[in-house]
Amino acid sequence: MSRSVPVGDYVEHFDPELAHHRAWLLAVLEHLVAYEPQALEEGGTLRRLWTAHQDGVAPAPAPALSIPAPPPKPPGQANPLPVPWFPQLDSATDQGRRMCFSSSCAMLLAFLKPGVLYGPNGDDQYLSRVRQYGDTTDPAAQIKALASYGINARFTNRASFSTLEEQIAAGIPVPCGYLHRGPISSPAGGGHWLIVVGHTPTHLIVHDPFGEADLVNGTTLGGAARFCRYSRVNFGRRWMVEGEGSGWAVLAEG
Repeated sequence: MSRSVPVGDYVEHFDPELAHHRAWLLAVLEHLVAYEPQALEEGGTLRRLWTAHQDGVAPAPAPALSIPAPPPKPPGQANPLPVPWFPQLDSATDQGRRMCFSSSCAMLLAFLKPGVLYGPNGDDQYLSRVRQYGDTTDPAAQIKALASYGINARFTNRASFSTLEEQIAAGIPVPCGYLHRGPISSPAGGGHWLIVVGHTPTHLIVHDPFGEADLVNGTTLGGAARFCRYSRVNFGRRWMVEGEGSGWAVLAEG
């Protein structure tokens, strides 16, 4: 598919009364969410249709375009998982540049407990809870904060790609901590957290609260880093720096 997706061309001649048109549109949406998630930006027609497809609810009325919703999927069948995204840098607190761990866990919470956090700054609400137990960088504080919302989770420094795949298959996204600075040959820095929401054979699909990372050079490209595709090879070298099965992660129960 072209890297520039002509959204209008996809829907202009769509006829919801024709079964093959409906099947075609859902096939397009499945392809886009896996390979070109930028085509599903917030507010667009295709994003509205994809959200309805994932949630199993009828989309809100729109001029000249309406399709019956498919039956809902069990959570473990979605890959990537339709996790909400919280950017850390829009925080109303003074913690914006250091709250990646809290923003990532807030996305986990918002997905597993819809409605508990509200508005575009739901991660600020979660951060307030975290600070009742400790600093935003403290794994123990994060685990206690999640538990206060009814989420059973544990921190591990023994995660691997198979761990991530098992969690996604169970319908649970995974916050992960990795070394995001320095060249790929020598990862460094104080560490950064994001949340893995899906995977392909060659990539992880992530929400990065700080913006898209340059995994090769150890810099940040920025932007709205939703459903970003991070190479397993490059991410793995920054995530499992002590060898296979040494990744930092928060593993929650469904």
